[in-house]
Amino acid sequence: MGRHKRTEASHHGAIYHSVPLPQRQTRLGGNGDGVSTPVNPEEPSRAELLAAIQGSRVTLEGKIEMVAVEVNLLRADHRKVSDKVKVAEGSIVELQTEVGVLRKQMVQANTAVGRMEARLEDVEGRSWRNNVRQLGFPQHAEWSAAETFVGNWIRDVLQPTWLSRASVVEHAHRALVVPPRP
Repeated sequence: MGRHKRTEASHHGAIYHSVPLPQRQTRLGGNGDGVSTPVNPEEPSRAELLAAIQGSRVTLEGKIEMVAVEVNLLRADHRKVSDKVKVAEGSIVELQTEVGVLRKQMVQANTAVGRMEARLEDVEGRSWRNNVRQLGFPQHAEWSAAETFVGNWIRDVLQPTWLSRASVVEHAHRALVVPPRP
């Protein structure tokens, strides 16, 4: 039986090499007379066995201590990861809530845009429908100020009661048609 010598290979474990035990050649006789008798050279003494057991105990205690340290490190890592997961879960819930609010706002904005488009189309249609076409004016009667001529003519000739003095003709132009023959 050999004694084992521990050599550190890394901080996680140890490598053990076999070291031969010193051999005793004699032993006290079994009758207690104090006379040494030769024994089997490969059989260890009681003291050697106790020393080997003590060495194994120390080695096991060292390994148990290393395992305990590793377990504590793993627990600390687990706590850190668990804390990070809790923070991430909170952020995810917060983002989901914000996305829900943004979706509602987007639906409201799309509805408002639809209403605005309808109103714009209606206003454009009304502006086209509110055009007045006047025929029968002599050639070049308006000279260069067509808006002023038409505005004055409406006020002077038609004299509408609903039309205020602040009313303005926005646009007036001559139609692009071939002038009639005299």
